Amino acid sequence: MYKKSLSRITIICLLLFSTSLLAQEKAPKSERKESAKGSEKDAPEIRQETAVEVRQRYLEIRESARREIRSGQGVVHIYLLAEEMIDEVVSQLVTLNTKVTSPIAVRPIALTPNLNKQFGDFVEATLVTNIANNTDMIVKRCAACGAMKSRIEKGQWVLTLGITSQDDLRKEAKRLGVKAFLDIKFSYFPGANVVAMNVEITRADDGAILWSDTYRSDATTAAILRSGDRVISRAERMKELERKIDARPYYGHILYVGAAFIPHDGPAGGIGGASMGYRLYERFGEDNRWTFGIGAEGFANFSDANPLLGSFVGATLLYEIIEPNLNSPTYRTGPTISGFFAGSEGNSVALEWGFDVTLQFRLGLGLSIMYFNPVEFAGGDLGGLGYKFRASFNW
Repeated sequence: MYKKSLSRITIICLLLFSTSLLAQEKAPKSERKESAKGSEKDAPEIRQETAVEVRQRYLEIRESARREIRSGQGVVHIYLLAEEMIDEVVSQLVTLNTKVTSPIAVRPIALTPNLNKQFGDFVEATLVTNIANNTDMIVKRCAACGAMKSRIEKGQWVLTLGITSQDDLRKEAKRLGVKAFLDIKFSYFPGANVVAMNVEITRADDGAILWSDTYRSDATTAAILRSGDRVISRAERMKELERKIDARPYYGHILYVGAAFIPHDGPAGGIGGASMGYRLYERFGEDNRWTFGIGAEGFANFSDANPLLGSFVGATLLYEIIEPNLNSPTYRTGPTISGFFAGSEGNSVALEWGFDVTLQFRLGLGLSIMYFNPVEFAGGDLGGLGYKFRASFNW
């Protein structure tokens, strides 16, 4: 009897134990479902940015880039300035003797503290790409030139960056198989709003500088691209000074055709005719904005009423009223005094105030208001307030 009751108790205990196990297995699943539902409720909603938020983020990025550097006019990005100067560097590297400079190794770029490393990587990569694609130079990268090294020297731990001695540089050049090293330094001067890049090619054997030049944003094509202003470099100023010392003229030529009108109080009225002229001029003054020229202009009217053949011979003084700009026409204005020669009668003196526009480099237009001193011609007075207009070819 005791054994039967014990066995019944054991069976009941086993049943209770198995039931508790099943309950434990089901409990975590339900808890995971509840926690999953809770996490879905707590998760933030994913939504698309509004147009206002997108524009705000764009303005923040743009302002961040502007803080990195500002150009002289605030409309050309630093990366465009760098590309312009790199183009000038490559245009000069093409002319170098590759037997002396190639193969060449590029050392890490040096930057002023106000420029970040990412910008330096862009300048270095752009320059290397342009040299490799547009010149005959073989370009290699000197990894050891920017590596950080440490050593124990006289019981002290010495840390060095790059190659610090000429002997080590010579050994590295021999290991790379190069004849020269290319060094780049990119600088930004906030006070003067000037970006500058210095490029040097150094011979590996003895450290001699084979070629070097400095490019600035205010004296390169980047400045011209920014505003179109004609910026005279120091080299050009030196040439201009030498030209003045040697008394070499800065002259040009103008050939033009047009028409003129001279008042006449005869029955047929004023006399109009075709004109054709030539002017030799010389430039002077600051930035060569003043122009003085001498020339002659033929005038012809073949009408039956008042035929007139004559010529104007005189001198002209013009001033370029707008600062030189490569993207804009050239505007000049000034007086002209000339004598009019027509034979036995009609000879006189004329005063003009002209306005000439050179559209780009060769072709131009002009208009003059003329006072022709009255003289007797064909039974009437020839003279008064007249005018001229012309189309010109400049060289």
